Amino acid sequence: MTCTQPGSLRIGVAGMLATALLALPMFVRAQPPSRGFLYITGGAQATSTDFSDPVIFVANAESVSASVDHTVDIGPFVDVSAGVLVASRFAVGAGVTHFTQDGEAVVRAGIPHPFFFDRDRPIEGTTTAPRTEVAVHLQAHWLLADSDTLLVTIFGGPSLFKFEQDRVQEVSFQDAFPFETATFGTASKMTQSESAVGFHVGADVAAFFSTHIGVGGLVRFSQAMVDLPSSGNNDAQTVDAGGLHVGGGLRIRF
Repeated sequence: MTCTQPGSLRIGVAGMLATALLALPMFVRAQPPSRGFLYITGGAQATSTDFSDPVIFVANAESVSASVDHTVDIGPFVDVSAGVLVASRFAVGAGVTHFTQDGEAVVRAGIPHPFFFDRDRPIEGTTTAPRTEVAVHLQAHWLLADSDTLLVTIFGGPSLFKFEQDRVQEVSFQDAFPFETATFGTASKMTQSESAVGFHVGADVAAFFSTHIGVGGLVRFSQAMVDLPSSGNNDAQTVDAGGLHVGGGLRIRF
């Protein structure tokens, strides 16, 4: 189970936040602080995740151990977040993020020969294994800049993930006399759903072309470790949820 270069992603996010802090003296407050804001964002979860899932099933009256290598690539997310000012430059809020992607699962197994022992026939095939993540983020915002045309915030806090993952349960195959080879057929799957608590940290830069309406960009890293229990023919697994989100969209303040 790996997540694409998590260390470098965290360093990149930290670098962007440091740049925003260094640029802060350039911004001059031209109005009272924003009382609240609403962000509607679309973009990409720009990290991929993979994990291996062992599966045991029966073929030709023998037990078969198969390996299933899951990969969840970059995919789209939608986020809605809102906050309200509770001090001069401090706001609290919450956000909801939805991410879904048709993951890929590569199945490899050795199918026993129907007549001879120790003469397994290798098969390999690919199937989809969709994943859905819904995360609720509790956010503490620090306003780095708040002017007529610009609102820059950094934020972070805990995240609650609701996680669904398809897992392969059994594999079918085809063979024919003299049964020296076998080919992958289909994979039966089940969807498991679990919850986990993680964290998030990020930054948002919004440019306003009227008092209340503008556009902005978001960079956020979130992560949680989800425990998928053993069920049916699968062992228990711990899987990464979340990742680096990069996107933009509508910004409203009031």
